[in-house]
Amino acid sequence: MSEKKKKQNIFLRVGKGVAHRFVEVRQEMKRVIWPTKEKLLQVTAVVLVVIVAAAIILSVVSQGSKYILGKVGFYVQVTPVPTPVPTTAVTTETTAAAVTTDAAGTTVAVETTAA
Repeated sequence: MSEKKKKQNIFLRVGKGVAHRFVEVRQEMKRVIWPTKEKLLQVTAVVLVVIVAAAIILSVVSQGSKYILGKVGFYVQVTPVPTPVPTTAVTTETTAAAVTTDAAGTTVAVETTAA
């Protein structure tokens, strides 16, 4: 007969897995070759120069394309020409407003309609 292994508690298994992972990380960190201060400064300077150069190149390309598209007329909005509306015989009323002052001294607006 073969013996069956009794499964451990889930918390114990997870805890052992996490502990094992920390041991592996610590061993790996001992093998890392860390850069010197001078090498770190050189690499940082190179990265900053590359970032600034990329920003300048992208700005020039952006402004150049904006200039070219502006000259081609890409940004010009064309307004449609309105079509003439056929005229029909329509009578319109005109309204005129007059401002008067009444006997009490208050200003009153009076509208008159003419056909």
